[in-house]
This record gives sequence, C-alpha cells and structure tokens, in this order.
Amino acid sequence: MRTRSDLVTAINAIDWDDPRQCADNSRTTLRRLADNRELFTDLVHTIGREPYRLARCETHPIISRLCLAEGPHSLWQLRLHVFPDGERDLTPHDHKYPFAVHVVSGGYVHVWNRRTGKRQTGEFSSHDVSPGIVTVERPTTGYLLANSLVHQTALGPETITLFLRGPVRHQRWHAASDMQGAMNGFEAPPQDGGAYRGSAPMTVPEYQSLVGALAKRAIINPGRPS
Repeated sequence: MRTRSDLVTAINAIDWDDPRQCADNSRTTLRRLADNRELFTDLVHTIGREPYRLARCETHPIISRLCLAEGPHSLWQLRLHVFPDGERDLTPHDHKYPFAVHVVSGGYVHVWNRRTGKRQTGEFSSHDVSPGIVTVERPTTGYLLANSLVHQTALGPETITLFLRGPVRHQRWHAASDMQGAMNGFEAPPQDGGAYRGSAPMTVPEYQSLVGALAKRAIINPGRPS
C-alpha cells in the first residue's frame, strides 16, 4: 500500500458483514498504513487544504479526532484519535457502528463486557453486563469491535490510535444508564434524539497545533501542514 488510492481501495474491499474477513483485512490495512510513514504523514498534513476533511475533525475533552479519509456516502471513516493523558472511559458503552483500531502509541487496558440481560442491543444498565475479557492494548496491536459489544477503556499516557469506523448500524450509541453520572457531563445521546454534549468542530489553529505536537512526538514526519 503506497498511495491514498491504494488505501481507499483496501478499505472499500472490507466486508463489514463478514466478521472474520473484516477483522483480518481491517487489521492488515491499518498496520500497513501505520508502517507507511510518508502516506500516514501526508494524510495528516493535507487535511488543512481539504475543507471537507477539516470540517469532519473534532475536539472533545477526552479525545481529538482527525479525519484521514472517508468512504462514499460516509460508509466508513478513517480517523486518528489523540487522547489527553490520564483520561479513561470507564462507563460501559457500545457504539452505533463496528470499528477497527490500531494502536500507534501509548496503550490502554480494555474491558470487553458480555450482555447478560435479555437484550443484546440497545439500552442497558450496569446490571445487564458482566466483564468477559480484559486485554492490554499496546503499540502495533489492533482489534475489531462489533457495534453491539459493550466495552470500557483505561488509557495510558500518550495514547494515539488509528480508528476505522464502519457503516452506521444504529441511530445512536448507549452507555450504562445507571453510570452516566461518571461521564462528567458527556453522557450518551438522550432517547429523544437530542445531541450529546462535548464535541466541537476543530478550528484551523487547533488543527495546526495538534499536527505540530504529533511531529514533535515523532508520530508523523516534521513539516508544515497544508
């Protein structure tokens, strides 16, 4: 995989309805991108001259998201996730899409929960889930998480990940209903469809500052972002 076109072709070939193929292909694609320093750097540096991708970048108190690429009709989105030190995501939650992750730096303790209630999707409380597997994610490791699975993370310092979001399967994501007070005001979207708090569009100065920090930490090659 040498070019952005190669990357897009590889991601478009992922079958999100075939878990085994999806896990193998997404893991391989993200690893090859992480290993291709020039392509990785170019995807970050060129966001500034592509207004659509810049508009898709976000800041949040617990994460900054850079949009590296996106598929037709937003079928998938490839992002770089940059976490501030000391943050954790201890409230059990699911996602409205399947996604694949490749750890670039740092790492985290990852708790995969089992749903023990009658429902395998949708709303749940802490009484409806039980810890199943606990893994330690380190640089170069990766995984695939289905949208119905419930997980928690406790991040280590300087954690950065490549995050490949698949097709949206549900209208919103969910968090344990009796633990949302632990989310510091960034609780899951309400049932009435209202927006959840926390995320904001990334400004150009914020983008430039983040790119500079990535270069300083040797995550990408140095250079002035476009």
